[in-house]
Amino acid sequence: MSAVFGAMVGLLAGVGVWLAVAGLVPRPVIERPAGRPTPWRPLIRRVAAALASFVAIWLFTGWPAAGLLAAAAVSVIPLLVAARAQRAEANDRSEALASWAEMLRDTITAHAGLREAIALSAPVAPLAIRRQVQSLAARAERQPLGDALSRFGAEVADPVADLVVAALVIAADRQAQRLPELLAQIAAAAREQSSMRLRVETGRARTYASSRALVVITFGLAVGLLLFSPTFMSPYDTFGGQVVLTLIGGLFAGALMGLVAMSRPVQPPRLFAAEATLQGGER
Repeated sequence: MSAVFGAMVGLLAGVGVWLAVAGLVPRPVIERPAGRPTPWRPLIRRVAAALASFVAIWLFTGWPAAGLLAAAAVSVIPLLVAARAQRAEANDRSEALASWAEMLRDTITAHAGLREAIALSAPVAPLAIRRQVQSLAARAERQPLGDALSRFGAEVADPVADLVVAALVIAADRQAQRLPELLAQIAAAAREQSSMRLRVETGRARTYASSRALVVITFGLAVGLLLFSPTFMSPYDTFGGQVVLTLIGGLFAGALMGLVAMSRPVQPPRLFAAEATLQGGER
């Protein structure tokens, strides 16, 4: 019991030091739209899985520190998977916006109006933004086109979408004559951005593979020693061993969180970020 109590005290001390260091590091303030719902269900699932893994590993090994490491791993792995999905979604969205801009360019070149071009492109818009384009077409029929386009940019929430929206708003207000050329340039820029993301993703693939291999080998070796050579792991039964195991696990958790932070897609500044935030708060 004293070893368990000591391990918990050491863990709380380590968390306190981490919070103190994290508080000294300046971080940008990210404003979230007030109308966006909090994803409680995935959070509850992650917390339940972390608690279950904590109890299971603690009962299996008799080490509270091992249970905490398992809970941390179960909490971080979904973040890695989500970051990869976010990168793929951002790339698909850029490609979809480029294709949609080309659709509008071709339709407008065929002497169609802007509202008509949006309505014609809605049923065949790329799948990544089809729902938003269809909503845009529906709103454009019953409200000013500029307001509908601003709402579209807020829903897509992508810098490329802001460029498309800016070009269309200018065309709607001032009857721009060179809109097809501008849309073609925006589509080319979006495709270049998508190609750059693919090149970055290819360069990072080796780092991700090496990190996964290191984590799997380390945890696999620890489990193998626990099963086949328990005497080798017996020093961790003591209070000092639990403290050391907690420190090692903290280093692993910090490295994994750093990998999560690096793997998240970095978006360039948006043109209508403040306006999108205000609209989200109004909803």
